[in-house]
Amino acid sequence: MRSFVVAVVVGLVVTGGASAEVVARGVSDGQLAVSADGRPYVAYALGRNLTIAARTGPDRWRPQIAARMEKGSSLAAFASGPAGPVALVVGPGVRSLYVVRLAGDHWVKSFLARRLDPGVSLGWPGLALDRTGLPVVAYTRWRERNRLSQLVLARVGQSGTVQAWRITTNGWPASYVAPPAVPVVLPNGTVHVVETYGLSGTIGTIEWYPTRSSWTGQFISGGVGDFPVGPMFAAVGAGNVIYSAWTEAFLSWNEFPVTLASHGRSIDANFVLDRALTTGLAITSRGPEVAANQWVSANDLGAASDDVLWAGTITGRGGSEVDGWIDGVATAPGRGSQDLLLGRPGAILWFRAPGALPVRVSLTAEQQDDGSVILSGRVRGSSGGRLALYRERPGSARTAIGTPKLGPGGSFTLTDAPRKRPVLYRAVYVDPRTRIPYAKLLRDPVG
Repeated sequence: MRSFVVAVVVGLVVTGGASAEVVARGVSDGQLAVSADGRPYVAYALGRNLTIAARTGPDRWRPQIAARMEKGSSLAAFASGPAGPVALVVGPGVRSLYVVRLAGDHWVKSFLARRLDPGVSLGWPGLALDRTGLPVVAYTRWRERNRLSQLVLARVGQSGTVQAWRITTNGWPASYVAPPAVPVVLPNGTVHVVETYGLSGTIGTIEWYPTRSSWTGQFISGGVGDFPVGPMFAAVGAGNVIYSAWTEAFLSWNEFPVTLASHGRSIDANFVLDRALTTGLAITSRGPEVAANQWVSANDLGAASDDVLWAGTITGRGGSEVDGWIDGVATAPGRGSQDLLLGRPGAILWFRAPGALPVRVSLTAEQQDDGSVILSGRVRGSSGGRLALYRERPGSARTAIGTPKLGPGGSFTLTDAPRKRPVLYRAVYVDPRTRIPYAKLLRDPVG
């Protein structure tokens, strides 16, 4: 997913342990899905091979090559259902689209869009599975010249045949960028589609639902903004409430807020983060939780560079910040556990928490008259474990500066004397049970 938006430049501390497992080496980006029986799957591109790995036991992952992709292709979405895992792939130039799924003992490919007219490209597509595990895909066709779009819903049958419906026609809505879209399958099998777009300083988000032989759209969010960034995510919660999450661009304020919207008996939409790229949405017993990656850029430190430091974040009552980039979050229905997929240069790693993410790390930095910096904070919800403090700058390898012992209530303190300023600090606490690297990256540089 990252390859569609940005490159990752921050490393992730990796230690062996209970449920922290290296899924694959030689890749730094993947997508996560969990089946109804709790088995995790991870899809990733290794070279031009679309690879899907299934966990077969502790520290054991069995990879299979599911398809050969053309150069310039990207994995757009991934899910797992009763019929097995399903991957959605966007072809070169964002001008073709197909699903790859397991049919019996072999993988099959079904094209949804190909050979688009010149000047036409696809918006970021979304994937859901129906009650039998067959793919349901929503995507838009967008014409760059006039910015007009068309929303399409497609379903793939057991035999591989594709049925498609045009939800919108005549080029509506127009958008500065190709609108992302995502389908949602309700418990009764009905399919809704959510899409978001931006034009003329306004961003709008619409939920579409079938009405007899047509479709009706309901605005679930709208306001000032520029355009959506990256994919959309949607899921159904208790009471058939539909939740959706996505990132918007507010260029005038240099903000990229993450919106979480809900539509049940009423409609509600709120910003849950100010500047982050959305990479997942999970419905838990505690409510919806959005996975997103916040960042601090080199520009924030006064440097003319595109380099960034990432702070993976799970929002909601059971959320927390972790060290590095979150590729995905998933839950198994009725099991209460929560899976995370974290990426770092050279590997992707899988973690499982038995429930919520219980640990919160806080950190403050106070500059002294002699130039030293007193770092202090607290690890809440911890029991044992190891804390490490790092000095960081976007685009450079971070420097370990100490491993202070945790005092009463998880408190810690350490004094640093940085030679180069401005500088950022990060505290990383590795949970001894799950090996999840909880963290806190300071957003304001020191010096």
